[in-house]
Amino acid sequence: MPSEIDIRWLNRGVREIHPTKVRLTEVAAGLIEEHGSQGFTVEQLLESSNISKGSLYHHFQDFHDVIRQAQVMRFARYVEEDIEALSRLLLAASSREDMFARLDVVSRATHDSARSPRRSNRIEILAGARHSEDMKNALGSTQARLTGAISDLVREMQSKKFVNEDLDPDAIAVFIQAYSLGLVVNDVSSEQVDIEKWHAMISRMTRGLL
Repeated sequence: MPSEIDIRWLNRGVREIHPTKVRLTEVAAGLIEEHGSQGFTVEQLLESSNISKGSLYHHFQDFHDVIRQAQVMRFARYVEEDIEALSRLLLAASSREDMFARLDVVSRATHDSARSPRRSNRIEILAGARHSEDMKNALGSTQARLTGAISDLVREMQSKKFVNEDLDPDAIAVFIQAYSLGLVVNDVSSEQVDIEKWHAMISRMTRGLL
């Protein structure tokens, strides 16, 4: 049975975690970014981190446990970055049209082809929860935090009369994430949709819906 995933990664509680565990997890996260979750060995992890095998097995059940923890850390970082970017832009909106203009900026940045690896990474991490209840629970709390943060932004926009008050904030939050993450289907297609046409459609759709 896998060890319980340390969800303190998700609440910026890294200082509460043993520094050896932090080091191993951060190095593993970096190696995953570079080689993929199955593209390196435990020996490479130990060499890159300069930590002994005994220390690894003191803090983790096995090598796969390190990978799971590193994936949770990566996911948490993605979430923090998304929350910060959305909050910084949308809370400064001065009108409904200004809000949509700012949302266009967010969409362009989020949907850029350079972000294709990040979309794939998030899909891979989420898929890893399918056969791990611990990972599902850990990712679930982080995902709920992202959805909740977006919902709060929507409520703030509704209070300013920038967004239709008849729409459910949570539903809007999930919808925004779904069409952004769903662009992964275009990333892997041999015949991709023109990204400018995609941006134009998303811009028109959000203005009509919200």
